[in-house]
Amino acid sequence: MTATEKYLAMNNEFCRLRDAIFNPNVVEADEDEQIQQSVQMALGVLCQYLDYYKELNKVHTREKK
Repeated sequence: MTATEKYLAMNNEFCRLRDAIFNPNVVEADEDEQIQQSVQMALGVLCQYLDYYKELNKVHTREKK
C-alpha cells in the first residue's frame, strides 16, 4: 500500500464517520451542547491529522469536480 492509497482510505473513512454523525435524516434525542462541541473538535483534530499526513508524505490528490 502506498502513502497515497493509505491517505485516500483514511480520508474516505473520515468522511463516512462525519456523515454518519451529522446525518440529518435520523430521528434522535437532542445531545448535550458540550458533547456536540467535543465531537466537532475531535473531528477537527482528525481532519488536521489527515492534512498533516498528506503534506508529510507528499501525497498528491486531484480535486473533485
